[in-house]
Amino acid sequence: MNYEHIKEYTKIYEEHQKLLEDLSKSLKDFKDHQKELEKLEKYYYSEDFIKDHDASNKGEIPDDINQGILTEDAIYDLLGDNYYMARELLDLSNYIIQDKDE
Repeated sequence: MNYEHIKEYTKIYEEHQKLLEDLSKSLKDFKDHQKELEKLEKYYYSEDFIKDHDASNKGEIPDDINQGILTEDAIYDLLGDNYYMARELLDLSNYIIQDKDE
C-alpha cells in the first residue's frame, strides 16, 4: 500500500500550524495597536494636525523631526489600509466558518 499521501498531509498540517502560530501573534499585535491608531486618527482630524501641517509646509519644524505623517495622504492611506485589512479579515473569517459541503 502506498502511504506517500501521509507525507503530503503532514506537510500541510505542519505548514498550517506554523501559519496559525505566526498569525496569532501578528493578530494580537494588530489588535493591541488599534487604540494607538485611534489616537493617530483623532490627531489627523484635529486642529493640531492642521497647525502642524501648515508649520511643516512653512519650514518651521526642525529638520531632525520626521514629518512624514504630515503629508496629506500618509495617515489617510494608513487608515484606509487598516479598514481594508479588517474587511479582508472578515471575508477570510466568513470563508473559514462557512459550510463547505454544499
